[in-house]
Amino acid sequence: MKCPECGKECCKGFIEAKEFASITQLSVSVIWYPEEEKGKWTKNNKVQLSRKGEGYYCDKCKKVIGIFDET
Repeated sequence: MKCPECGKECCKGFIEAKEFASITQLSVSVIWYPEEEKGKWTKNNKVQLSRKGEGYYCDKCKKVIGIFDET
């Protein structure tokens, strides 16, 4: 996969969302939502995603591009 920022070939790997525990709760969530809902408390058009997905890393831009399946 080519980096959408610079066009360089990315390294393929994997991405996982991990469970995080605090004294009061345990939670994991991976979601996608439209750009226009950024910063809003309620996200009406969110999509719940699988916690694991393909990942591509660009060592030039130092960014990760992820591909997740919808749950």
